[in-house]
Amino acid sequence: MFNILLVPLDGSPQSAQVVELAGRVAAPGTAVVHLLCVVDPSYALPPGCESGVAPDGLTYPPAHAQTSFAKSVLAAAARQLADRDLKVEQHFCAGNPADVVIEQARLLTAEVIVMGHHHLSRLRRWANPSTSGEIIERSRCAVLIETRD
Repeated sequence: MFNILLVPLDGSPQSAQVVELAGRVAAPGTAVVHLLCVVDPSYALPPGCESGVAPDGLTYPPAHAQTSFAKSVLAAAARQLADRDLKVEQHFCAGNPADVVIEQARLLTAEVIVMGHHHLSRLRRWANPSTSGEIIERSRCAVLIETRD
């Protein structure tokens, strides 16, 4: 059982399986499950404009949509873990997903990263390397991968 878990989520249908796995390996009563959603920096709202309207009056509909989606993913995952004896924290960040996950794992002193893996063809892996593969390569803590869709 683990006490400090980092659970990066992308909002895919697999996310529910990832959260379920994290709940099964978290130590009841003592574990802190850090849910993380990472968005592209160009689609993250500037601080202080959660409504999609910046202080200068400009609107950012795509950024608002991405931010709202990410926060709904985090809220759904937190609800999924609500009936367990776990402390759950939600984190929303912008940046390269692999870089953000590795940095958050370091900052939170995570014992394990619990995440999903999408099965990609060789061509798709070559064109867009696997985030989970990069995290496995770079992580200083254990990485537990959920492969069920």
